Amino acid sequence: MRIWTLVLLGAASTAQGGADNGTQDEAFAWLKKMASASRQQNYSGTILYQYGNQVETSRVVHFVNSAGGEFEKLETLDGPPREVVRSNEQVICYLPNAKIVLIEERSRNARNFPALVPESVQGLSDSYQIPKEEVVRVAGYDCQWIALAPRDNLRYGRRFCAELSSALPLRAQTVNEKGEPIESFAFTQLALGGSFSRDKVKSKYADRSRAQNWRIDRSALSMVPSTPADTGWVLTSPLPGFKKLMEAKRSLVGRSSSISQIVLSDGLAAVSIFIEPMPRVQAAQSLSHQGAVNIYKRPYGNHVVTVLGEAPAGTIMQIANSLELRKTTAAVQ
Repeated sequence: MRIWTLVLLGAASTAQGGADNGTQDEAFAWLKKMASASRQQNYSGTILYQYGNQVETSRVVHFVNSAGGEFEKLETLDGPPREVVRSNEQVICYLPNAKIVLIEERSRNARNFPALVPESVQGLSDSYQIPKEEVVRVAGYDCQWIALAPRDNLRYGRRFCAELSSALPLRAQTVNEKGEPIESFAFTQLALGGSFSRDKVKSKYADRSRAQNWRIDRSALSMVPSTPADTGWVLTSPLPGFKKLMEAKRSLVGRSSSISQIVLSDGLAAVSIFIEPMPRVQAAQSLSHQGAVNIYKRPYGNHVVTVLGEAPAGTIMQIANSLELRKTTAAVQ
């Protein structure tokens, strides 16, 4: 569900700007504070998400209690009603129109607005220039812009705007390689601080779903990564800046075959590669996108390769087309 997901920034004019060491150090410090604030601050507000000609509005409530537990509730304010409630790593999504409750574990790499900045920002300067920009007003708060301008055309440009006192990101934008905005997130109304309240992060659909026997879908929990392992798949032309974060085989309940997964990242943008057996109906090559996420699928022998991530279509396709099954592995199979 893309509404609350990833990504960010910027006016095209900022993507080429350089920064002296002092400004770069300040920008890095801001990034670190933003990463911490989005997970440790209490806040509630209204978020506007824009991509293409689409606009979606959601309400968010986020609390951290004294014991360190993190709780969050997100609900859409337009379109079909949806509500997502998170208690630490457990995520429950309520779909009232379909009378379905989805239950899953939160991915370690999941980043939803305003928690878009990775916890570790080391190494970002290898792929991005990081200038500190102007101070503006967002949702009634003074806000500092920080840009991440790509050093090549393999990744998108991004900008984050952080509230001056708390460093909570209040606005985020992503632009493509032409400097055109792809998607943006922004608080239009925000209340910072406040004490922990479990009632404010409680689902308004929980009792109704139990009383009306909504269908509970735990299928996301059935796909569990096994012990990290060599899948036998390799990139013949690795992309500069992108490093492998994870490689594993996933098992699906009720299926004898497994799915191989490889996750790449440049420290900010994440790309996932999935390889699965070819279905009975031959999969066709296709390219699609949603917001800043491009999705490319192609057949490879008796497999289907799917690559998706927050990177230009050319990058996603380059990764997919350079993926091969190691010859020794192929010979065994």
